[in-house]
Amino acid sequence: MSSSISSSDVRAIPRPAVARVASVTLRVAAVVAVLLLGVEALTRLKLMHMSKEYEQFRSYPARAAGLAHRSGTRVAVVGASITHEDIDYPALDARLERLSGRTAHSDLFSADHSYINTWQYMLERYVWRPKNHVDLVVLPFIGNALYDGNEIEIGRLAWFFTDVHDWPQVLRTDLRDNSDRGDFIASSFWASWAARDRMRELVFTTIFPDYKGFAREQQAVIGGHVAPGRGPRRPKTLHALDRLLASAKAADTRLVFVATPTRHTEWNDAYDAIRRRIADAGMDYVDLRTSAQVADSSYVDLVHMNETGRAFFTERLADVLAPLVAPGAEHVATVAGAPAS
Repeated sequence: MSSSISSSDVRAIPRPAVARVASVTLRVAAVVAVLLLGVEALTRLKLMHMSKEYEQFRSYPARAAGLAHRSGTRVAVVGASITHEDIDYPALDARLERLSGRTAHSDLFSADHSYINTWQYMLERYVWRPKNHVDLVVLPFIGNALYDGNEIEIGRLAWFFTDVHDWPQVLRTDLRDNSDRGDFIASSFWASWAARDRMRELVFTTIFPDYKGFAREQQAVIGGHVAPGRGPRRPKTLHALDRLLASAKAADTRLVFVATPTRHTEWNDAYDAIRRRIADAGMDYVDLRTSAQVADSSYVDLVHMNETGRAFFTERLADVLAPLVAPGAEHVATVAGAPAS
């Protein structure tokens, strides 16, 4: 007996049965659609507002516009978590004003566990495209953050830091395979998909209060900031840095890259290629890993500083930025807080 179903067998199925199957299928599809829409509405209206980080991202457009309209020296600090953990902004403004003789206003635009690709799009979205001109963009970095190949948090990039203008560049250059590209496109339209990792983190943080601190330290050790010499070797290319430098030059924005001290003694990269590219682009580089020695007791983990470390590092940062914002200052590549020879 043949196991295949002939066309005559199909025709033999009673029409009422076919109609019942179609009706059930439609009802199931409708229920699934309602559930998906409900989850999406809940995510947009409630869950995403529970994330302090997401609320911070929502504030960036207004904050960038506000900074651009301030008088005096306007400094935007862009980067990962060290930008909000290691710098005291009121103290930075006060010391910059005292040393440079000009009123200073600074603000931060940070995204935890982010790297140079994400910083490019944050600047495009909040500073360059809306023409929010600032006098200086400071980019503190650690480890491999300026090299290519770091992991990108796709949902966050799609929902907060890019728009349709950026899609060709993101899909062509920043995402590695079609799976990531599909993830990015879905995240651009579907908030519950874009925020799935953050929602999971919120659940874990609620159940385990110390989860976020533990995850942050683990990320610093084994994530995108993996120290040179650990993990698989790969060529250290700098395409994203070249792109950022070119964009800043086209926008007439002055960049200052700041190599930031940590407790990672393995992060001893001299950044020779990075320094050359920055100097060739007419931008500035400051290495505070040695000139701003922070005691081990001034860190809360391997990367982030406590109040004592923050006060000392902020003071040193102001010292090296002040000559760059003083009246008549010119572009000079800097190393270890002093002009490079």
